[in-house]
Amino acid sequence: MQNYLSDIEVVKIETFCADKEMFEAVKKVLLQHIYDQGVMKTGEPHSPLKNRAFALAQHATENPMTDEIMGQHIRGLWEGVNALETGYNELTNIKSKEDGSVESPFNEAE
Repeated sequence: MQNYLSDIEVVKIETFCADKEMFEAVKKVLLQHIYDQGVMKTGEPHSPLKNRAFALAQHATENPMTDEIMGQHIRGLWEGVNALETGYNELTNIKSKEDGSVESPFNEAE
């Protein structure tokens, strides 16, 4: 992967990954709509129909598709989430050629 990145891109990725709060916050934003579909949360009303697989089934009633096609869509969703998760986690493996770590630009004492 690193072969496709410029030196400045590598440094910026290292800086991003060094800020653990930002790293996790961006991951939450990217994956929230997929992970949270149909998940029950304390203190919040549960909507059993808020679920990506159910949305596909509902879509199939309006635009008929076979169960096989619907299963392919669900498998595609899983593959997409898996690919995004794998790629996102790979960010932490990108390191500068120079020795030494990149420090977060944020003052953690505040």
